[in-house]
Amino acid sequence: MMTASSETDGYQIRPGTAADLPALAAIERDAAELFREVGYDFCADGPNRGDEELRTALEHGAVFIACARNGRICGFALIWRIDGCAHLLELAVSRRDQGKRLGRRLVDASEAWVRDAGLSEITLTTFRDVPWNAPLYERLGYRVFEPEAWRTGLAAVQHEEAESGFAVEPRVAMRKALVDGG
Repeated sequence: MMTASSETDGYQIRPGTAADLPALAAIERDAAELFREVGYDFCADGPNRGDEELRTALEHGAVFIACARNGRICGFALIWRIDGCAHLLELAVSRRDQGKRLGRRLVDASEAWVRDAGLSEITLTTFRDVPWNAPLYERLGYRVFEPEAWRTGLAAVQHEEAESGFAVEPRVAMRKALVDGG
């Protein structure tokens, strides 16, 4: 399991703690403002991840935090275990810290955790046509797929997203196999 932190360019990626959770809503809200640039105001205006979702990631999955050298939290990734796999529930980096590969490093930390946990793949849901969503994940090796009927946990995530208004634009499920160094 990833327990040590890693630092490059003055930023550190480390496992999250309960003390980090209160700061995540502001990061998520700030990062979502970028969606206004593509006309997806509903993302910026929509709900943040709730306390229960954050605690579930911390207690039964993983939380990774990106922070600046001064300790300021500037990004995070939330991973849940669903359907016997890992699911990247949320990835957010504050706008002032975007463009520094923090999202990529958070994804790398998440994938390392998945491998260490003995899980064979990671899934996520994202917007098909937003440049920093599906096209970015495709460059990282994720592929769009149609979830099989047995993926009831993923179906529940997709249902909750639709109920929260995030199915207004085309969303897709993606996955990446993480076997033999994936």
